[in-house]
Amino acid sequence: MNPFVTYIAQHPAVLADHHPLSEAEQDELFEALNDPKLPDDCMTAEMADGFLVGCALSPHAVEMADWLEEVFGQGSMPDCGGSAARDHLLSLVLRRWRDIQHAFTPEVADRVMHKGTEPMFTPLIGEVDPEEVVLPIQLDAEERRVGEWQGRDWAVGFFTAIQRDETWQHLLEDDEHWPMVAPVLLFFQGHETGRDGSAPDEDPEALANMIRSLYRISAYWRTFNQALTRH
Repeated sequence: MNPFVTYIAQHPAVLADHHPLSEAEQDELFEALNDPKLPDDCMTAEMADGFLVGCALSPHAVEMADWLEEVFGQGSMPDCGGSAARDHLLSLVLRRWRDIQHAFTPEVADRVMHKGTEPMFTPLIGEVDPEEVVLPIQLDAEERRVGEWQGRDWAVGFFTAIQRDETWQHLLEDDEHWPMVAPVLLFFQGHETGRDGSAPDEDPEALANMIRSLYRISAYWRTFNQALTRH
């Protein structure tokens, strides 16, 4: 049995709290996953959040034990200050996972996108050291942006998740539907290919456009799976 499955079975309290994370708890999760004492292979908070969204939106369900192993970079909970600290960290991660799943349910998405009665989903994206940001943007010899930019790690996590499922190629390689993914790719690359000077940190609407694209991707896969079940 996967060690994460065993751990959760032995610590049922980590599944007991279904309350949405408060802003303070989101900050706590962000700091906990960025703790330098965690293993080097553990995802940063931003990367983990993007990864969880990619898994949640995926056309095929991802087993909890599998995505936990990817997030923590190992097959069991890392040593992060004792049993109570491990339980608390796992509880925060699982609650964030449930918050993400809830945010993209059809009912909630409809209230966000069409009725405007609920706020949009908010990715866990931190600040970037201004000294590490190169503007106007510069590209290296391989056409990759130089320096750092806000949202990069989140997008890296998202694309890490979708590369796990070949079904995503149906969307990524389709000219009609590819524009849905483009707003996320903008944060992944840090610039828009073919448009000199176009960068997410120079576009005040870039983050909102990316979030709206996540809702469209979620709806796309829901319709896609419904069509498959009818055949």
